[in-house]
Amino acid sequence: MGWKEGVNMFLSNVKNAGQEGAPHYGGAEHLDWKAVAREIGPFDDGDEADMINTFNADYTAHMAEIIDLRSAGDRDGVTAVMCGE
Repeated sequence: MGWKEGVNMFLSNVKNAGQEGAPHYGGAEHLDWKAVAREIGPFDDGDEADMINTFNADYTAHMAEIIDLRSAGDRDGVTAVMCGE
């Protein structure tokens, strides 16, 4: 799975939080998806496109650094870069 699929899966999990029978992608069961959805708030297709474009631009801008950190096994460093810390 690539990073583009990851952002789409994240947004799907947010949109489907708490909806019985709606698609949910595994791998982050430790997250409270309802709380994440509340924090992000409701969003329409335009908002979703903006989020995807923002994620893609940010990832592209920091891709080399993220790859180096991941190669070194520094998950905290990757998280810090992606969260703008």
